[in-house]
Amino acid sequence: MAFNGRFILNLAYFAACKGGNSSEIIQLSNKTESELMQDTCIIDDITYNSLVEYTVESTGDEYFGLHAGENLNLAAAGLIAQIVQTSQTVKQALQFCCEFANLGCSVLPLSLIEENNYYKIVLTPDKVWSHKSLISLQHTVDGVLAFTIKEFYSLTRQKRNPIEVHLPWKRPKSENEYVRVFGCGVKYNQPEIAILLEKSYVEQPITTVDYNLLSILLKHAEEKSIQINKSKGFASIVKQSMIKLTRPEFPTIRQVSYHLNISSRTLQRKLKEEGLTYKEIIDELRKDFAISYLKRPDLSLREISYLLGYADTSAFNRSFKRWTGQTPKEYQKIN
Repeated sequence: MAFNGRFILNLAYFAACKGGNSSEIIQLSNKTESELMQDTCIIDDITYNSLVEYTVESTGDEYFGLHAGENLNLAAAGLIAQIVQTSQTVKQALQFCCEFANLGCSVLPLSLIEENNYYKIVLTPDKVWSHKSLISLQHTVDGVLAFTIKEFYSLTRQKRNPIEVHLPWKRPKSENEYVRVFGCGVKYNQPEIAILLEKSYVEQPITTVDYNLLSILLKHAEEKSIQINKSKGFASIVKQSMIKLTRPEFPTIRQVSYHLNISSRTLQRKLKEEGLTYKEIIDELRKDFAISYLKRPDLSLREISYLLGYADTSAFNRSFKRWTGQTPKEYQKIN
């Protein structure tokens, strides 16, 4: 029973956005940050359970697992780019996701099952591990479900909501957050943990070229997120949240506020205290991403425009000239 180090590291990064101390969480793993970055790094289940329990308590977020899964960068899964590039349909990609899920979390194997009118992704917790910590079990299950649904959205390129989600425990006092994150109704006290999906959505083909571009965005976003995490101040937290929610359009201030569990007005006020506005941060990130993408000879201006969330290349050209005084093509010739 083991957990991948990168999986733990991303939990620590997200906890920092929720008011937790990422350094303390990393220290609890008995590994350094660089060690957790290695694909071969493994954390035992006892350490993981203690880490999750501490994180939930320190952040004060009773839906921490749910929020972590919702906002976990797809690039953190490592295999998503390869999966979509080798899959012909959403079904095939989901089968690969289920097959390789144990690389990140070996105690929650997934399986894709076809029923008469729908498909379902079933999570089967390891019986020994699931009895050691109810807090760790519930938050991990919530996170895996939320992340799996996010993967599904990415594969279909649209927000194709599940039919419903099944959970084995009793209904919480408020289920609004579950409904919001899962995008569907939830049934409790069920015999299994499952996500039910429409057959037509699962069997649709994948347009690979768009996912090649998306994998580039995800990789760059993950690198940028790690870099920003080393900075201090509220603006850095906002930037990190924005990057995690980018797909490829940049999120609205309302989406980021919801992610940080604060009001849009509070977010604007805190940024103003640091001399910034939300629009300025988006502009800064777009410029930073654009400069990085323009250094890649394998990306066309049309593809870069798509990755930056622009409707067409002319809109991107206007923005880039405003940032640098040059057109993208002029910048590429010099650099």
